[in-house]
Amino acid sequence: MSDDRQASGAAPELPRAQVVKKRRFPIIWLIPIVAAIAGAWLVYTTFASRGPLISITMQTASGIEPGKTAIRYRDVQLGVVDEVSLSPDLQKVIVHARMTKAAENELREGTQFWVESARITAGGVSGLGTLLSGAYIGMRPGPGKPQHEFSALESPPVYQVNIPGKRFVLRADKLGSVSAGAPVFFRGIQVGSVLGYELDKNGRDIDIFAFVAAPYDAFVRSGTHFWNASGIDASVGAGGVNIRTESLQSILIGGIAFDTPVEASPAVGAEEGAVFPLFASFESISEAQYTIRVPFRAYFEGSVAGLEKGSQVVSMGIRLGEVTDVHLEVDSAAMKVRIPVTFVLEPQRWQVKGERIADAEAMQQHIAAWVQRGLRAQLQTANLLTGQKEIALALMPTAPATTLTTEDGLMVMPSVPSETEQLTEKAQAFLDKLEKAPVAQLVADLRNAVQDAGRLLANPSLHKGIDGVAPLLESLNRTTEAAKATLDGATATMQAANNAIGADSALRYDLARMLKELTSTARSLRSLTDFLEANPNALILGRPSPEGQ
Repeated sequence: MSDDRQASGAAPELPRAQVVKKRRFPIIWLIPIVAAIAGAWLVYTTFASRGPLISITMQTASGIEPGKTAIRYRDVQLGVVDEVSLSPDLQKVIVHARMTKAAENELREGTQFWVESARITAGGVSGLGTLLSGAYIGMRPGPGKPQHEFSALESPPVYQVNIPGKRFVLRADKLGSVSAGAPVFFRGIQVGSVLGYELDKNGRDIDIFAFVAAPYDAFVRSGTHFWNASGIDASVGAGGVNIRTESLQSILIGGIAFDTPVEASPAVGAEEGAVFPLFASFESISEAQYTIRVPFRAYFEGSVAGLEKGSQVVSMGIRLGEVTDVHLEVDSAAMKVRIPVTFVLEPQRWQVKGERIADAEAMQQHIAAWVQRGLRAQLQTANLLTGQKEIALALMPTAPATTLTTEDGLMVMPSVPSETEQLTEKAQAFLDKLEKAPVAQLVADLRNAVQDAGRLLANPSLHKGIDGVAPLLESLNRTTEAAKATLDGATATMQAANNAIGADSALRYDLARMLKELTSTARSLRSLTDFLEANPNALILGRPSPEGQ
């Protein structure tokens, strides 16, 4: 058949292959596709879990490293520092940090940041882990609107506690030695600690945050008193030296103590966050009940050494107030110097029969009436050992009559010299009188009297009659005693004169010579009296001759 096709001259028909078209995806392309999908998923999950970028303004960047320094809350990492730069004015450091998605809802206006590092407090040493791992930024979430720009705290905020108990606010005018971590004591037992402190909004008081753990927080009631128990509380007063301390721990690191008076025990327990005043010491608690303080002023012209701010004002040994100011006042025109002393009286410290002094005006009326009756202010020694002085209010009926006056809005209490000044004035007056007295004439008269007594005893008429011996002896005894008393008085007088007269004075020499003669005469009189008592017949027979003669 093929030959026929060739003979006829026709081209031979070639066979055709039958092609079946099928679309098939190359398996090799699965690898890049899967890789692309995985990469896209990673990118998505990375951006989806990526938290916001925040900025924290600090004073310094000490210990902060980009890419290493973490931001933690309760030791859980919530972010990492990305970049550290300076502010445009080069005064502060701006830290840019990338936070996690979980921390996004905690970034609010009240959120706090600070640099956590190793530090020593009263409660012990904290942050030691940063010595190996480096410093990190601490975080404490707070309320408010969402925010991404913050300012770091200079120091860590108030501690947080996670045990049962209550937090209280103690308000004081100064911090003293109280610090974060200091213990809180109740009857010598540590029941809590100080969480921290801050200056209040008015800038005058310090708010100290104290935590009392359960079950001791039930002992804190509305009438509870807190006081600073740091160190040793030593005071020196009229009663001597008073020392009080809470424990050895409070001496070393300070602390706060509290107690509830018996009358306040039935009160309801204090609420969380209740505010209490913090007293400077245990003794100041009792002083706080005297709320009425009326100022007075008194002027003293003598020395007020030992009188200072805080000295007592007493009456009959009972405290009525305290001194608030002591200074020197000089009048250059009149060339006079006086010392104005300002003190306050607390009328709640005493009772008036039949009525109650409730205000300063009523007390002023009572004081004015007592001043008219002789009430005066006098400086007295409160403690002989320390030399501390106090002001005593005493009735002196012999004092010149006067009234209560007012000066610069203060009532002026009339004063009298102290007992020491009065004794000094009396001694000076005695010396002045002694200087004017005719001492030489008195000495001469006394010498003449002694000589006359000697001549009288030597008179022969005394030897008449033995019946007069006994009366004579009695008279001689009386004379001797009188002479002895006279000599004692003369000795005292001469001693005072000796203190007033110079050592090289001729009068002093004569007085010493006269005293020797008086002593010798008294000794002779005593010997004569003893002899007559033993030999009464000597007045008639005379002195017996010695044996053997």
